[in-house]
Amino acid sequence: MVRTGASEGDPLASEHRDDGWPIVEAGDAALGMTEMAHAVLGRLLPDPVADRLTHSLARTATSIRPGKRQALEALYTQFIGTRSALPPPEVYVRALIATHLQQRMIYARLGADAGWRPHSLDTEGSAEVEAALSSGGGVVLWLLPLEMNALLVRMVCRDRAWPLTFMSHWRHGPSRSRIGQALFNARDCRIESRFGRRLIMTENDTAKPLAEAARILRDGGIVGFRGIGWAKRPVHYQFFEGHLHLALGAPIMAQRTGAALFVVSSCRTDAGFRVCFTAVDAARQHSPEALGAAFVAHLERAVIAAPSLWSVMSRQWQPGPFPPNVKMGPRAS
Repeated sequence: MVRTGASEGDPLASEHRDDGWPIVEAGDAALGMTEMAHAVLGRLLPDPVADRLTHSLARTATSIRPGKRQALEALYTQFIGTRSALPPPEVYVRALIATHLQQRMIYARLGADAGWRPHSLDTEGSAEVEAALSSGGGVVLWLLPLEMNALLVRMVCRDRAWPLTFMSHWRHGPSRSRIGQALFNARDCRIESRFGRRLIMTENDTAKPLAEAARILRDGGIVGFRGIGWAKRPVHYQFFEGHLHLALGAPIMAQRTGAALFVVSSCRTDAGFRVCFTAVDAARQHSPEALGAAFVAHLERAVIAAPSLWSVMSRQWQPGPFPPNVKMGPRAS
């Protein structure tokens, strides 16, 4: 674990606000019960049966928790505005809950067997990543904030023997309580660490992990960055009927080290999943803010193509106009 003092003048240095997490939160009991169920079912059921079960459970969840369903539907309605091409709120909410349940099932399966994979996990653009690594240059993966994307990318990297290092926050995980962090978040992190090294950043300790990431890239390694997260100098972009703020560490790191930059997304297929790597020109004549606008455009297309992989509960998206006194990024051309 790498922890050291942050550099105030470093545009990559992140600073996360400590919200004073509660000892326990309301969702921990439900998370605990579903985790036990997934641990059992993940060992007993073949994939097609498990997939059908998660959709049945999602329908049940939306009927027994009408308050949560209505809150999600209202937020989704704000999110899409008048975009009639996207599914109606009730369809989206059921599909999103099914996605969450499926992701927990995948964690349970990987907890029992790190070699488990979905029935089909194919890729698009992986040859370009291989070429960049073969040339001796590093690779920066900039992941779209889609459900299951980071987990699927880890599987792909392990299966191809790509030397993945992932930038991570010490509070990474599904729970926002101290007990949940010790139980559920720690369990998820142990599973993810089987698929590559984690460089852990805290609210005040970021400079040394980022320096280590730069060294890895200059040595020809591969480093993954989440596309959204808290940042000392976040840049806000218009996104659907609201705004999204990005941390621009990935393009800045690619420009500093000369590493190849890829935006990474995932989608469902008839048989399973596909992970797509899209090369981005990170030449220095393109500002990180402009590259952020291109990233947001990628994300918008991905959400339109697969709405249930985007969670409207994302803490980085807010409805309505931009807040005052924030840095606004350009719109993608």
